[in-house]
Amino acid sequence: MEEFLNFLDNNLYLNGFKLLQITDNKILIFKSFSKYSKCIYIKLIDDSVEVKINKVFDVYGFYNGIERLIIPTNKFTNIDSSLKYIQKNCK
Repeated sequence: MEEFLNFLDNNLYLNGFKLLQITDNKILIFKSFSKYSKCIYIKLIDDSVEVKINKVFDVYGFYNGIERLIIPTNKFTNIDSSLKYIQKNCK
């Protein structure tokens, strides 16, 4: 996990996103915008990387609650492919 975290830190342009290690095998990359937060959840399982992306909308002022746009989880066996996918979503 430490190797993958260093790999992300060295090869990923975060573009204002924050990178946090949550547990031994989970990483969170997130950024807050004016009306929503974009969250990228990364989970390492053996030789694969699972990446899940959420947009969490703060609609408290409009609908008295929080809405989520959940994009399906993508599973990668190639670290370079996962890096490209994560980088594409750090915008």
